Amino acid sequence: MRALVGVGAGIGAVALGVWLSAAPAKALAPSSEAGAEISARWCAACHVVEPSGAGIDAAPSFLAIARTRNPEELKTFLAKPHAKPMQGFVLSHSEIEDVTAYITSLDQKAGR
Repeated sequence: MRALVGVGAGIGAVALGVWLSAAPAKALAPSSEAGAEISARWCAACHVVEPSGAGIDAAPSFLAIARTRNPEELKTFLAKPHAKPMQGFVLSHSEIEDVTAYITSLDQKAGR
C-alpha cells in the first residue's frame, strides 16, 4: 500500500512539474494591456484611466497616481478594497500585477 501511495505522489509531482513548465512565460509576466482592459472595465467609473482623459474624475487620475506612487505602493493599495464603490471588489494577484503595470506605464508614456 505504501508503495502505491509513493508512486501516486511521484506521478503527481511529475505531472505538476510538466504542467508548470508547459505554462507560457508570457502568461506569468504582468501585462499593461490586460491592466488597461481591467481598468477600463472596473476603474473608469471613478478614475480617468486613459492618458486621453477618458473616464470620469471623481477620484485621482491614473496618471496622477503613477506620478506619486511606486509600484510596491500600488500593489499594496490595490490588494485592499478602497472607497465606498470599491467595497467588496477584490482583484486577484495577477490582476493587481497587470493594473500596476498599466498605471506605471502611463508615467513612462507621459515622458517622465
